[in-house]
Amino acid sequence: MNSVPLIPKQAAIAVGDMVDNCAKVKPGMNVLLVAGNDGMYGGVNIVDSETISWLHSAIVQRGADATVVWCDIPYRPMVLWGEGADPGKAWRVPKIVAAAMKGADCIISNAVDLTFEEELRETADILEEHNIPYARNMATTGSLLTSNWGLTPYELVSEIRVQACALAVPGAKWVMTHPNGSHIEGYVVKPEDMDDYAHYRDIGVYRPFPEGVWSSIRARDAEGVGIINEIGVIWARHIGVPCPFKQPVKVFIEKGQIKKFEGGAEAETLTRFYQFIAKYLGEAAYEVRGFHGGVHPSAILEPHQCPNAPYRHFIEHHHWSSFHFHMGNSRRSKTFPYLMHISAELRGGNLKVGENYVYKDGRITTADHPKVRAIAEKYKDRPGLEPEKWLQTPR
Repeated sequence: MNSVPLIPKQAAIAVGDMVDNCAKVKPGMNVLLVAGNDGMYGGVNIVDSETISWLHSAIVQRGADATVVWCDIPYRPMVLWGEGADPGKAWRVPKIVAAAMKGADCIISNAVDLTFEEELRETADILEEHNIPYARNMATTGSLLTSNWGLTPYELVSEIRVQACALAVPGAKWVMTHPNGSHIEGYVVKPEDMDDYAHYRDIGVYRPFPEGVWSSIRARDAEGVGIINEIGVIWARHIGVPCPFKQPVKVFIEKGQIKKFEGGAEAETLTRFYQFIAKYLGEAAYEVRGFHGGVHPSAILEPHQCPNAPYRHFIEHHHWSSFHFHMGNSRRSKTFPYLMHISAELRGGNLKVGENYVYKDGRITTADHPKVRAIAEKYKDRPGLEPEKWLQTPR
């Protein structure tokens, strides 16, 4: 007789928030839950079986049909770039997984290797072609779900995000400064398919949980120097640099293009990587295509909550002190199989767009917006805008 995993009350709150407010599961829907086998045994697709069981139960309780696919996704080449690599022979979404995706009304992914905007172009192509809502669950273990990160109300963080997007007015000048000497500026470019950036996740197919960043803002004519200590962990492992770096890297930007990297071994590796990728993308490999940052007040975890150090850095990417700019634009190529998503990370600085600060002294300003404050009042029993009151430390 199989036992049913018991769900802690706090985990039930986070699961309900994700299923109802992020994935928006409705009666009669066919919902696909995807998880990676390797994540159960120390692989990059961190997950535990209890989380998948809890999600499955929550979906069924709402009158929907739930299908769980445990798989190896995707099968990755050992060499992605440099000598021996061939981007023309990229990995693919396994056919069985792709078929299951196409038959779903909603997908809840629990796998880092099956992301919407950071890995395989094929994933986004399937979702957009079939208009399938894609909830990316990043809180894939019981300890992540019950952390302050997982328990902060989705509605609250969404409002912080939307109000930040509203400050990114097309045509406005943006200026990022940091105590480490970084100074980058440029101009906001209008989105390709809408008038502005201020929209909730009911537009488009991508729905991350916990909510974490405001929309990537298209930019032009970026100029300056960014002094970075890390890049996003997904592409850090592809490129072969540690996260964080052992030595800061200076990124020199002119007229919207990266001109050079300076620093230690990481700068040398980045230089070689971009020289290789430029063979396939041309000058677009060096393009500073946009900027944005984190919006979550509690996206910093302790080792006991998430023993995997790179994944903790991935979570911190979503913290409301985190600014990053994107280095490279693979979207200009119709044949390059990967979504080049290399985010240069800075935390604790200022970002001004036009006359308004988005980040001031390492904190997002829209946390003080009246609409955000009103939502926070609805959730006084959950972590919110004062994360220091909800510290979770081991006894």
